[in-house]
Amino acid sequence: MGQPSSIVVVTEEYKKQSEDFKQYLLQLGHSSHGSRVKYYRLREFFALMESKGIQQIKQIQAVQINEFYNYIQARPSKAKGGGALTQKTVYDSMRAVQMFFSMLHIKGQIKINPASVLKYPFPEAKQERTVLNQEEIKQLFENCINPHEKAVLSLAYGCGLRVSEMSQCNIEDVRLNESILIVPKGKGNKRRTVPMSSGVTKELSDYFFNERIHYNTSTEKAFMVNSRGGRMRKYTFNKILQIIIKRTKNKEIQEKQISIHNLRHSIATHLIEQGVPLEQVRQFLGHSQLESTEIYTRVSQKQLENL
Repeated sequence: MGQPSSIVVVTEEYKKQSEDFKQYLLQLGHSSHGSRVKYYRLREFFALMESKGIQQIKQIQAVQINEFYNYIQARPSKAKGGGALTQKTVYDSMRAVQMFFSMLHIKGQIKINPASVLKYPFPEAKQERTVLNQEEIKQLFENCINPHEKAVLSLAYGCGLRVSEMSQCNIEDVRLNESILIVPKGKGNKRRTVPMSSGVTKELSDYFFNERIHYNTSTEKAFMVNSRGGRMRKYTFNKILQIIIKRTKNKEIQEKQISIHNLRHSIATHLIEQGVPLEQVRQFLGHSQLESTEIYTRVSQKQLENL
């Protein structure tokens, strides 16, 4: 992460607040690793405050937080042997500080959040998000030969699930009568509820009631099972997708080298094109930060420019 884990903080208030922050993140559902990383980033912030003679939280104002931003931008990375920190590491460091002050404000420990007026540039995606257009998605569905394959596409595109979420999905998570799908532990251990369209509900119902029952699945909790009746693994979902793509005989689709995750990118882009509010798309995808969702507005705009 380019962030030293051996930062020394001597102020008792800072040490206590660092621990409280880590526990707060865990309670919110952040992973133990992610919480620990943010904990170390906050400690680096506190270490800089100590070096400037600031030993109380109430002394910290927006100007001091910006001083940390300038410091972290200039600090060499220990992981890179002296090279500059990545834009993402800088952003994540500032994000940890902002989350800390937000925690204090929510708990009533401070009246004014000094970080609330500060905004830092979100790092641009390193890789272009490749998506299929709606006609290409239609071709994928048309080239499925059984309900099992359509269910794979419905979970990936119709529900926007990550491939790991598809593999972990259990029968109890798919509420066909309510047309919702529960993701108990998405990225960062975040729980979310995904609404399903009538078409997605129909495809998943068809698979569950007309095909899945033919497998030996009496003790298997997984919603998606393989030919032996066991839980489908991540590589199997992508293998099935590649078989469907090959059937389309569409060279443009084949040249895009689509994976399951690209179907998630595709539905996000299509929802934004249809005018769905960004916040709703964020919730649908399970993004913790709205900036992650905003990337798809740029993808959508680029597609329009290429028409």
